[in-house]
Amino acid sequence: MSTKPYQTVNRQRYRLAEGGSFEMHLSQDLVISEEPLNIVLHWTCQETGELLEKTLMVTMRTPGDDASLVTGLLLSHAIIEHADQIQSIISSELNQCDITLATSVVLDWEALTRHFISHSGCGICGTSNVKKLAHTFNVTIDETPQWVPVSALLTFSTQLRQQQSLFSLTGGVHSAGIFSLQACLSVKEDVGRHNAVDKVIGDLLTQSKLANQSILMLSGRISFELMQKAVAAKIPVVVAIGAPSNLAIAVAKQFNITLIGFVSEHTFNVYHGDFRLQKQH
Repeated sequence: MSTKPYQTVNRQRYRLAEGGSFEMHLSQDLVISEEPLNIVLHWTCQETGELLEKTLMVTMRTPGDDASLVTGLLLSHAIIEHADQIQSIISSELNQCDITLATSVVLDWEALTRHFISHSGCGICGTSNVKKLAHTFNVTIDETPQWVPVSALLTFSTQLRQQQSLFSLTGGVHSAGIFSLQACLSVKEDVGRHNAVDKVIGDLLTQSKLANQSILMLSGRISFELMQKAVAAKIPVVVAIGAPSNLAIAVAKQFNITLIGFVSEHTFNVYHGDFRLQKQH
């Protein structure tokens, strides 16, 4: 196993030559790393004061930014609401993060375990669970109208692409970025699109830079799970190069989030919440 985000491998490159034959060349390639991360949770039992420890989950991810990854993951699963509810994150063992929660955090392990079991690889399934998100995340998301200029929106895909260093090297990662109207606040890459979103949210949560008016930009499609993470982070605008799923649109409507897909330098599709867009120059 490696702690590097990419590795060098040998490859055979075939090229169709004149006459229908193939030419073969030996060379090397850079491929993205994919390693397991064992996430161990430590918390204080409110009844006895005992410090408890259990493995929360094992997730496959690209090594790097593990602290941001677990911070964003804890927020997206409603285990924490603020970064100061994490006492420490220690990575003393390879591919393991030990998270100690603040003593004030109340954790129902059995309920949390049921919550994780109910998740598939794409998040919770079913429209009924979209409505249940409102009970899990009692959040207020900014509804200021006409604060996102269309001219700025059309630049986000280019800005995200310019900062995809791992994608430029390997072509094998997803990326997520969070923007304000003034700047790109953070961009993270990972072999898993959900990990990239957790990393970028966790990064800004730790720095206390998650603003009420922020924009989440995604390099691929928009799934239910990614919208759930936006809800947890109170992000009012989600933009993607790819398409949304029907459940992603349902979450956008449930929480009145502006959801935009197929964005490019010239066009985009709005699936909900165009009231936040400033269409005049």
